[in-house]
Amino acid sequence: MTVGNPPKYDELEISVFGPGRGECILVHMGYNEWCMIDSCIGTGKALPAAVEYLTELGGASLEGVLLVLATHWHDDHIRGIADSLHSFPNARFACSSALKNQEFLTLVQLQTKSLQGDSGVDEFGKIVKILKERGRLNVNQKNASPVFAIQDRLLLQRNEIGRLFPATITALSPSDVAVTLALSKIACFIPKPNQLQRRITNRPPNEASVVLFVEVGCRTALFGADLEHSGRAEEGWLAILDSAQTRPQPAQVYKVPHHGSPNADCIGVWQRLLVPEPIAILTPFTSGKGLPQQQDIDRLKSRTPHLYCTSDRQVRLPKRHDKVVEKKLKDRTRIAIDGNLGHVRLRWSATDAISTPQIEMFNGAFKA
Repeated sequence: MTVGNPPKYDELEISVFGPGRGECILVHMGYNEWCMIDSCIGTGKALPAAVEYLTELGGASLEGVLLVLATHWHDDHIRGIADSLHSFPNARFACSSALKNQEFLTLVQLQTKSLQGDSGVDEFGKIVKILKERGRLNVNQKNASPVFAIQDRLLLQRNEIGRLFPATITALSPSDVAVTLALSKIACFIPKPNQLQRRITNRPPNEASVVLFVEVGCRTALFGADLEHSGRAEEGWLAILDSAQTRPQPAQVYKVPHHGSPNADCIGVWQRLLVPEPIAILTPFTSGKGLPQQQDIDRLKSRTPHLYCTSDRQVRLPKRHDKVVEKKLKDRTRIAIDGNLGHVRLRWSATDAISTPQIEMFNGAFKA
């Protein structure tokens, strides 16, 4: 993990970790106040990346986390998010409004009772327990209740007296149509009477992913989660672009959606929601053929020369010593879920409009 001094009180920090087991974004909003978006765990590590990093910055940073947000329930984005929430006593939990409905709660309950799995649904089961325990202890009732993201909803605002600059986090998705679509797919996972509950796996598309627009002083960032571009009105990126309410100023920093996949690329986002040649950061996806492919890198580099990746998508599959087992597995699809946990860190003055950002790369992260 990267060791260093914490950011200054008037600095925006965006730290992107991945892939490891999942991906994670940490945002410093000034004054030792943080937001964690999604979660990941490094190979061979016990602590989630955000917890380990903030612990190294100083114990007070753990108390400074005010919001923990899960952009969606796929386990490649939220490994260890429950443990992170438990480590941040002052953090409120946020997730897509599609996940507050009875269909998903039923799914969480069934998965928790019937299977000892290791999926995103399991993480949500742990989160429900944490929130119930907070409510029982009656320490901070606000933090015992989740906040649900929907299009154009303000999730966090910091503009207290004495602050030299405000900080806000706004959800730009999911749209009402996207929530309806997501619920119909979630309902398909619920078993019928006398049918066994299967382990819940990641299934596309990612209609209900939470895209965030962050403003910290004079700095702006757009975090694309895994939102896809379906090309249909009122869904995905078109819903954000067509929103009558959302007219944010262009973002200077862009977390590229869905690991750079072409199914999440929307030229309108680059034209209307981002400054020309923004700082773009992406995390790879190491399952199957992996993302991004070289053509994805080339496409993104045609949009901006400031493209950074937390690590390479190529992960060597483990080789088994037993030749019989290796032979039987030869014709099967094998997935490497653990890659090097790279780290791209951006620090930028939130008050000096003409300052330049400091961008650092650790543990295999690189500029494309």
